[in-house]
Amino acid sequence: MSSIASPEDNAAFGQRLAAVRAATGLSQTRFAETLGLSLRAYANYERGEREAPVALFRALFEQHGIDPIWMLSGTEPTPQRAAARALDFDLVERIDRLIDAYLTRARKKMKPTQRARVRRALYMLSLEGSSLSATQVEHIIGVAG
Repeated sequence: MSSIASPEDNAAFGQRLAAVRAATGLSQTRFAETLGLSLRAYANYERGEREAPVALFRALFEQHGIDPIWMLSGTEPTPQRAAARALDFDLVERIDRLIDAYLTRARKKMKPTQRARVRRALYMLSLEGSSLSATQVEHIIGVAG
């Protein structure tokens, strides 16, 4: 059976796996046990010598709450929990306040569908690490029409 992942993919996965283990404070042996793996199998994944099976992604999610998407392709250095991708209501409220402030200053109104598009775009910008500013809000509203 041929491998789908490249050696670089396996190495990156191994680094993320090691980061998860380090965050738990567990030894390789104990962490492997939490995943239902032998130490040898676990060490091979952490070193990037073997392609991770779906069962490993499932175990990381079920036992440690780790986001499978982050395990596959995460760029953040610290492990991302699946719950971290849940909707951040404080951020949504902040975005709504920024939109309202812009609309008040500009004496404009916005249709609910436009507002939803603007809110979604600003939310995604924020998740990508961008700090939201009045200029960004104005630009996004301009693009949304």
